Amino acid sequence: MILGDLCDTYDFAAARKTYYFNFNPSLVAAVGNSIYGSGPYPLPADYLRAIEGEVFWTLQGVVYNMIPVDLAEFDHMVQQAGIQSYPYIFATDTSLNDNATPVVYVYAPPSGAYPVTVRYFAKMPDITTPETSSTVPWFQNTAYLKTRLAGELMQLTGDDRAAEWLGESPTGAQGILNRFLKNKDDNSNRAMQIKLDRRSFGRPYNNLPNTKTVGW
Repeated sequence: MILGDLCDTYDFAAARKTYYFNFNPSLVAAVGNSIYGSGPYPLPADYLRAIEGEVFWTLQGVVYNMIPVDLAEFDHMVQQAGIQSYPYIFATDTSLNDNATPVVYVYAPPSGAYPVTVRYFAKMPDITTPETSSTVPWFQNTAYLKTRLAGELMQLTGDDRAAEWLGESPTGAQGILNRFLKNKDDNSNRAMQIKLDRRSFGRPYNNLPNTKTVGW
């Protein structure tokens, strides 16, 4: 339960995975039931969310990144013959009502069977029979796991110390986790960039609102 909660709440490098597939231009799209290859493309059953900037396809060694959008935005995009091109956006549907696994849609519909790479944060597998298993938990901070587990058991038994063990004090589970999060993964020594929505900023510049009168 604790490991599952960490997967759902935080993004850890230890829970990253990579998935590969190819576009299929003859795939039947859910929108309009048209055959243009926009999707749906199945994702792994343990898919939680894509890593920013890590969903891309390649053509002759050139990498083309795709921009994430909401599924509602994809639903309003035109699906008709003759618009097949280079995909530049993607939308995921993680509801399992109609699908056995999460799926991804792309737009524009692909013009070829190009290879796609999806790096994502995964729902890590449960440790079966934990009382006898020799499996090492994927989460690196053992002190947090032990303290959190003890605090959860105190809650179950009505122990008054539960709030202290689960709290944000230096010895509490949340306090231990907060310190760990400050330097987690392998990117703590690199500067972070502020990024703008590529659909409105950057090339093509004609997507920007026209705030000037030409020829003044």
